[in-house]
Amino acid sequence: MNDQESPHLALLIAAPPPDEPAMHNDLLAITQALLARGLPADRIFSLHGQLDRSLVLAFLRAARRRMDDWQAGSLFVYVSGHGFFVGETAETARPGLELRNTGETSDDYHLLWDDFFAALDLPFDKLRTPPAGVRLTLLPDL
Repeated sequence: MNDQESPHLALLIAAPPPDEPAMHNDLLAITQALLARGLPADRIFSLHGQLDRSLVLAFLRAARRRMDDWQAGSLFVYVSGHGFFVGETAETARPGLELRNTGETSDDYHLLWDDFFAALDLPFDKLRTPPAGVRLTLLPDL
């Protein structure tokens, strides 16, 4: 992982309920695993705690700015939290991250995966092609 020719970045996000240590411990374990594999500590960015939609989106946009000049590289994203979906059928269902259980899926504590990836502004849909050599690895722990 410690290749100077190809940049690497890890984004670790955990949105635990109050008094829930497991997600924090997961974040620490992932960090230790990345360090053991040779990823420098200054390439690992964590966001943890009582999160909301705007905070997570700002974190993702800041990470995207760090990748502006990449032609190749590797982005690792780990998310520990709970999931939700909106939609009535399999065709209309849209999954997302529940940052806090409020009982309302359209508030500031719910983030659709569509919006998550839009904030990263990575062209991983069928209409756009990612830059050659840039690889995304997503590990959702929901």
